[in-house]
Amino acid sequence: MRISTLLLSSAALLAGATAGLAADLPSKKAAPVEYVRVCSQFGAGFFYIPGSDTCLKVSGRVRADYYYNQPLVRADNTTTTRARGYLALDSYTATDMGPVRATTRVYVTKDSLAGASTTLDWAYIQFAGVTAGRIATSFFEFAPFGGVSFLGGGANGRGSDYGAINTLAYTYAANGFSATLAMEDGTERRTGLNGLGSASLGYAGHALPDVVGRLEYGGSWGVAALTAAVHQTRYALASDNTDYGFAIQGGLKINLPMLAAGDALFLQAAYADGASSYTGWASGAAKNGAGAALFTASDYEKNAAGNWVSVKTWSLVGGVEHYWVPTISTALFAGYGHYDGADASDWSMFSVGANVKWTPVKNLLLAAETTYQRAVDTPVAVAAGTQKDIWNARLRVQRDF
Repeated sequence: MRISTLLLSSAALLAGATAGLAADLPSKKAAPVEYVRVCSQFGAGFFYIPGSDTCLKVSGRVRADYYYNQPLVRADNTTTTRARGYLALDSYTATDMGPVRATTRVYVTKDSLAGASTTLDWAYIQFAGVTAGRIATSFFEFAPFGGVSFLGGGANGRGSDYGAINTLAYTYAANGFSATLAMEDGTERRTGLNGLGSASLGYAGHALPDVVGRLEYGGSWGVAALTAAVHQTRYALASDNTDYGFAIQGGLKINLPMLAAGDALFLQAAYADGASSYTGWASGAAKNGAGAALFTASDYEKNAAGNWVSVKTWSLVGGVEHYWVPTISTALFAGYGHYDGADASDWSMFSVGANVKWTPVKNLLLAAETTYQRAVDTPVAVAAGTQKDIWNARLRVQRDF
């Protein structure tokens, strides 16, 4: 009995000591696992950034282009190539005042006989109708036409997409209708002064941004848009004062589902007075050889009397796209533009083109396109190394992810 009592007492003491020792040891608990959660409220591909309430989408594109360029002299490259890689980040954060969006895309390009270059495609913030930053396409442009021609068909080789531009804009949208008022960087819209085209020779410092307005209405039938812009030109000499040009454009996309799903007709017309880039005349006319142009576009030109005269330009562009099957489409497009400068410096241009696009699997594009462009009603003789018409063609392989 005495031995049993002693054993029980020893066991109790040992158990208590062990419990006390365990209480003194540090406790290690497994850290909670932070799983990536899908964020579906802003579209496919978004996920919550771990530890935040921001939804992020990572996407990209790889593109390979193979060009045919009509040569004029033996030194010209008849064929050239391009490789380009894109990386895009798109984010949304839900707030009590609506979502805040921040998005950016950059791409790196390697052309034939050129070093690799990096370009900011866009980088902007959107919140409560405000857009601030660099957008992919000016609010003046009628973007749907860009879906027809990836070479940029239209008068003077122009599609509807001017390209990326810095802006500060407000958009009101409701029931398919939207109205936008924007301030855009006017320095990127300069085309030249009397052929000078240099800030040191022709332009004074930039003072006011371009003011751009846009009205758009869309539905199942298509999209209609009316846009306008005011563009300031300040001359280097104070005695030349300052001029203000303007531009107006109308665009229409009509869906044609009675022919095939995805079919559409695109039409647009633009007129500018002292703002030539808004009608596609920013880069001269047909050019080849060593890159020489038939002429240099301007916003204003000096006449024989030495006075600045606004250049008046207009362009008409149209195209139609037809889907033979859901994965194969063909587009036909054409454009005509006129340039009315000082004295007798009037030019007209027309272009036509066609393409075929095949999507064998989702997000993989194989395409071919050719365009023909010709200058007509030219007031001067064609310089050596240039000609009034030119052919271009391109093969494209593109993968989006």
